[in-house]
Amino acid sequence: MSASESVLESPEFLELVPKVREYVERKGIDWCVAAIVDGSAGYYWYDTAKRLIENVLRGRNWITERTGACFRGNAAREALFDFENFERLEERDPERVKRIVEFVKRSAGLDTAEAWTFSVMYPTAAP
Repeated sequence: MSASESVLESPEFLELVPKVREYVERKGIDWCVAAIVDGSAGYYWYDTAKRLIENVLRGRNWITERTGACFRGNAAREALFDFENFERLEERDPERVKRIVEFVKRSAGLDTAEAWTFSVMYPTAAP
């Protein structure tokens, strides 16, 4: 990829979008959102993780600091990384994953101050 080519236009990003879609269809949006929140140690909360997924599914690369710093600006790669790790956790401890999904769902619709509080507290408060 050249310096002038955006990740949005990169073949790698576009090739990963169907894989993200497959996870959402197979696991459900709440599971996928929880995977990103947990994988990011609370960098995201429900609404922002859902927005990331929705943008990827539309073929739009929504880049945050985490995306740029850890995934070379590829939001689809970021989502898949978190999905795959969450799936491994689910294989080892399915009850914990269920608790995390329910916990993360409670952060849906929080106002900005509450959402930032959730984000900051997630690493120590998550089940």
